[in-house]
Amino acid sequence: MRRDRGGPLPPQRIPPQPKKGRASAPLWPGMLTPGLSAAQQPVPAKPRVRRSLLVGLVAVAGSLATAAVVLTYTAAATNPRQPVAAITDPILGGGPGCEPTRENGLVRGNGLGSTDTGPEAVLAFQHAYYVTRSGIAARAVTAPDAAVSTVEVIDAGIASVPPNTQHCVLITQMADGRFDVVITEARPDGAVRTYRQFVTVTVWEGRVVIAAIARPS
Repeated sequence: MRRDRGGPLPPQRIPPQPKKGRASAPLWPGMLTPGLSAAQQPVPAKPRVRRSLLVGLVAVAGSLATAAVVLTYTAAATNPRQPVAAITDPILGGGPGCEPTRENGLVRGNGLGSTDTGPEAVLAFQHAYYVTRSGIAARAVTAPDAAVSTVEVIDAGIASVPPNTQHCVLITQMADGRFDVVITEARPDGAVRTYRQFVTVTVWEGRVVIAAIARPS
C-alpha cells in the first residue's frame, strides 16, 4: 500500500530478542551444577575432535599487574589408550601429553594427589573423579561443609564420562589464594573437552582440603 508523502511510516515489526541462558559448560568435567535439579542442568556443548589444544590460564599478580600463563601442548587424545611412560612421582603423575610440572606457581599432572597442599588436593579430587570414579573418594578430599555437590550428584557426573577417559590438570596459584584450574579430558572416542574452575582450599583437621569449586569470576 502506498502512503502519502510526508505521512507517518507504517509500524515496524521488532524481531524477538534471544533470551539469555546459563552457560553450557559444566563447572567441571561431566559434573552437574550444584544446587540445580537434573531437569535444570545445562546441556554440555558438543565436543570437537582435535589433535592440539591451546590452554590459557590467567594469574593475577599484585594489585596493579596481571600475569598471563599460556601453555600449549599436543594432547594424546587421538589415542588415549597408548602406554604411559614410567611415573617417578605418583602424586603428580603425568605422561604423554601431560608432562608433570611443578614450577613458578604452576602445577600440571594427573596423579594421585594428596592433602598436603592445595594443588595436590585438586589433583586428588580429579583422580577420584576420572580414575577411581568414586563420589565418596572425591568428597573425601573436601571439607564437610564444602560448596561442592553431594556424593550422589558427583556419582551421576562420573557416570556421564566414559570409562578410560584420560585427564590432565593445570593448576595456577591466584593472588587471592584460590587456584585457577583447567582440566582437559580425552575420551576413548578421541573427543577432547576442556573445563575451567576456581578452587578454594582450607585446612581441616590438619589436612588441606577443597572448600569450594566455582565458575571463573
